[in-house]
Amino acid sequence: MKEDLVVRVAEILKEAGFIVSSRCEARSFDLAARREEITLLAKILHNIDGISEEVARSIKRAAFCLLASPIVVGERKSAFFLEDDVVYHRYGIPALNTRTLYDYFVEGVPPCVYSATGGLYVNLDGEEMKNAREKKQLSLGDVAAELGISRRSVSKYEDGGMSTTIDIALKLEEILDTKLIEALEFLKPELESPLPPDLSESGVEESASSLERYILGIMEEIGFEIFRTAYAPFSAVSLPHSLAGKRREESERVKILTGISKYGKRMVKRARIISSLSQVTRTKSVFVVNGNVKRVQIDNTVLIRKEELERIRDPEEFTCVIEERAKS
Repeated sequence: MKEDLVVRVAEILKEAGFIVSSRCEARSFDLAARREEITLLAKILHNIDGISEEVARSIKRAAFCLLASPIVVGERKSAFFLEDDVVYHRYGIPALNTRTLYDYFVEGVPPCVYSATGGLYVNLDGEEMKNAREKKQLSLGDVAAELGISRRSVSKYEDGGMSTTIDIALKLEEILDTKLIEALEFLKPELESPLPPDLSESGVEESASSLERYILGIMEEIGFEIFRTAYAPFSAVSLPHSLAGKRREESERVKILTGISKYGKRMVKRARIISSLSQVTRTKSVFVVNGNVKRVQIDNTVLIRKEELERIRDPEEFTCVIEERAKS
């Protein structure tokens, strides 16, 4: 059932003009997709209640590292189907069904309704509401009396400080004879790390193997800023310190999806997935391998042996190795 849903989501995104990665097969996000400057990390579930806080945090962490927008796509919450054109949220990540996804990205029709405790709500254009009310020469009290709510609530609607129910919004539009319900801008990149600096609440350190901790420690000594991830196909996103302080659009070009593992069939599969992700997210991809390596590259993912990494002294040398092997 999930397989069908993943295929459907990928089809919608491709129809909407996105470049879509191969399926990630990890506990974190299932697909990455990009269209122009929009990058998505999509977690796909039959029931959106199936996402845990820990996994949501890991998706947001990866989205932060890649300047992406996390979303959850599903069909149900508990025993109920998700409603069309309604945005739900799970641990701060917007969740929607495939119909809403299609309408938004293919048809260009954004949703206006979101679900929160107590029911369904919309946001109002407060400035337009005030202009329409004054044009009709109605006071705040007049509108409040028509709606059966307090004058203070009407004032808050106009100030833009409070959302309202669909019923009240529709009555307001009828009273003022104008469109007031705003489209939702729910798709936002993760611009702040969802984890504390020491990662103490994330589970990232606990989920990392001793090999991963050792390799990432070496990369930090070499001169990389390391953004560790949990449950993702890659172990970290690495960024040279010399470029970490530059403008975002410059530093984005040198981000490296970094995998760490012993050489084997599972590693080869992960390397192919990371390669697909790097193409979508416009990053480089590297796998640091413990043991003998039978090749220097898998798709677009460069392989570096642990012993080779131990001899590298700075990010420039590391980058040269990547570029040389990428050409081979």
